[in-house]
Amino acid sequence: MGKSLGVRLVCLVAGFTILALMTIPAVAQAGAVTPLAPLPQGSPWTIQYETRELLVNEAETKARLLSKKARLDAAGMMNATPNMALYDVHFYDLVMDLNPISQMLNGKVSVTFEVTGAEMSTLDLNLNNNMTAWRVKVGGQIVSAGHAGDILTTTLDRTYLLGEQVTVEIEYFGNPQGDYFGWSLYGGHHLIWTLSEPYGARDWWPCKDLNTDKADSVDITVTVPDNLVVAGNGLLAAVTTPEPGKKTFAWRERYPIATYLVSLTIHPYTVFHDEYHSAQGDTMPLDYFVVADKVTEATNGYAITKDMIFAFAAAYGEYPFLNEKYGHVHFPWGGGMEHQTLTSLHYDAYGPWIISHELAHQWFGDLVTCADFGHIWLNEGFATWSEAYWREVAEGVQAYHDEMAAARFMGPGTIFVEDPSDFWNIFDYDLVYQKASWVPHMLRHMLGDDDFFLAIRQYLDTYGHGSATTEQFQTVFEDVSGLDLTAFFQQWIYSDYFPVYDFSWNSHPLDVGHQVSIRVEQVQTLGGLFSMPLDVVVETASGPVTFVIDNSGEVQWYSFQVDDPVSAVALDPDNWVLCEVNDMGVSRVGKNVPGIARLVGNVPNPFNPVTEIRFTLPSDQAVRLAVFDISGRLVKTLVDEVRPAGDNGIRWDGTDSSHRAVASGAYFARLTGQGISQVRAMALIR
Repeated sequence: MGKSLGVRLVCLVAGFTILALMTIPAVAQAGAVTPLAPLPQGSPWTIQYETRELLVNEAETKARLLSKKARLDAAGMMNATPNMALYDVHFYDLVMDLNPISQMLNGKVSVTFEVTGAEMSTLDLNLNNNMTAWRVKVGGQIVSAGHAGDILTTTLDRTYLLGEQVTVEIEYFGNPQGDYFGWSLYGGHHLIWTLSEPYGARDWWPCKDLNTDKADSVDITVTVPDNLVVAGNGLLAAVTTPEPGKKTFAWRERYPIATYLVSLTIHPYTVFHDEYHSAQGDTMPLDYFVVADKVTEATNGYAITKDMIFAFAAAYGEYPFLNEKYGHVHFPWGGGMEHQTLTSLHYDAYGPWIISHELAHQWFGDLVTCADFGHIWLNEGFATWSEAYWREVAEGVQAYHDEMAAARFMGPGTIFVEDPSDFWNIFDYDLVYQKASWVPHMLRHMLGDDDFFLAIRQYLDTYGHGSATTEQFQTVFEDVSGLDLTAFFQQWIYSDYFPVYDFSWNSHPLDVGHQVSIRVEQVQTLGGLFSMPLDVVVETASGPVTFVIDNSGEVQWYSFQVDDPVSAVALDPDNWVLCEVNDMGVSRVGKNVPGIARLVGNVPNPFNPVTEIRFTLPSDQAVRLAVFDISGRLVKTLVDEVRPAGDNGIRWDGTDSSHRAVASGAYFARLTGQGISQVRAMALIR
């Protein structure tokens, strides 16, 4: 069906470093179709677009896989027990005392739930075996409980029936140090942090660790040594002194929240504040918890946040947690983590792209959460696309297209995570972040801006404060647009690769006007045929004329009539489709396609102790290939020289630069050179 297909500008660059000082424009550049209200005036800020290294680090951070046991247990970690289908959690009350010297957590968690099955006499919760539940109560009465296979099973005091509410209180202790809870140091002071995505909340508190069952609210009360500050979700209700030398911080989250978004970050933070003013006149606090030696960087870097909230609120609907707050807190992991109402960011992460990415997650991931991590693209793809959208708001439509060009990935693999038991699959940067960001980009062009942004708001309204699947997302976009998007989602979400179009044309005069005939052939050998609308731009003596063709066959011919002589014809010249086009035999390709330098990965992976790290180069060039550990420390440099064009392979024997064997764990291969900086994760299992 005919559509107004939005802005059409050509992508000029695939990688860039731009430094500009500018005032946010009242509207996007002329020609942009945008739903945004004008941005606030008079707020100068600096844009600095760096490499995407920190965002790659974010993917690695979220995917950390530090032991063989973690890999073997992953499938069990993600699955619910049948008992978990019998109840719906309403409220968690977390009370914890943290001792950073002994690295011990003593806690009490009360879980209030409603029975949704016919009856229920036991309760299953996720709690990993690294923690010990020593007493469980129901209604003040001690009951029996068993803890095996990372499941805590409580025998309730009686059989409860459909609709009844129950509160179970678990007292527990242990050292949760590991992948998801850390006892770190910064500047000689303790820094305690959590990062629970995807399956880590159960590492440090008993819960029903499923995205499909958000608690209506959560209380988090934490006691720590009195020199520390506790940052958490929601609003700070009180700070008290339970005994000399200690302080207790009481945080209250009153919006529904997924378990992996519950967080604590603790340090002698310097705290400063800003405010967001909504278009409706509401005021919301912006709270920033930063390490002492980064206050200047944070003050300058975070200043842009309120303008980003204003822009995204206009596009997606009001900030979802307006009655509470938004802010940032420093933590030691690379990149960031979109904890609800308070994003955790690395000490050196201040670029607008990462701030916009994590902020967008408050809508895509926190407000609406992927129902399971097979659908994680709904979180990460839209957050990555929002980086480009922010650039459009701030700089204009050409910057948007530049950003999308930088996110181009045309390699193998499906956006849908077929094996969410493998953490690296869940957070595959190329597929889940970059390629997935092209899904909203292509949908925007297919639907036109009006329907596209309406569909986004409808999706967020329909599933807000809950969870959703790709199929539910598709249904909303079909309902709003009237389009059948079955083929689109099948080929872009559940299939891999991309279309390659051979394109040619000719033109001849008619009695009135000129006829243009074009031939489009899909010549890709992988991925099957794609069904997509494609722009055809005909350059005439009086200016360009754009037609839209529906293309789905192996070879198809199309004819158009224009008024004036034709000088050129182009297929998808503005790069709205993730494709390769051979215009009259000349290839037009983007970034990360065959023939571009690429770090492929290592084989085998996991390995013990030898693996081969593979990369390809389009030409002879100087590159550096090095191995780093999970903390970012250099382990060994494997290559630092000119390497030949084509496929390259380098063996790593699991030793450091002193030829000592390194321990089991996660490591990263990093390839750098002219126009390339790529990272791949590796798991050494001894």
